[in-house]
Amino acid sequence: MIRVTIACPEALVADANELARVLGYSAADGETYGAARWRDAGGNRYAVASGLVSEGFAAAAQSALAEPEWGADMAAAARAQMLITIGGPADPARLVAVFGEDAEAAYGLLGVVSDTG
Repeated sequence: MIRVTIACPEALVADANELARVLGYSAADGETYGAARWRDAGGNRYAVASGLVSEGFAAAAQSALAEPEWGADMAAAARAQMLITIGGPADPARLVAVFGEDAEAAYGLLGVVSDTG
């Protein structure tokens, strides 16, 4: 297992949750991105998720999508998939993923801070 931390712009939460349903282990993965409680230096808001995923997650996220048995909005999932970027600071127009065991370091690489402190 590896840790991935993903910054999802507030406007992309619905589509990103559909992609999470497709790539995840159950329908509950459709709730991966909640409220946008993180922000970057420009004031852009993000929902940030950090968790352990399989070693094949990055390849699966970039491969052809297959609808899971619990269903998903495949058009929304495909829209989100086209906006994935690996590494770099958070971007209000893209889903930015950082791989690494230290979630705190990932937040720093993404350049986001939590509204809750």
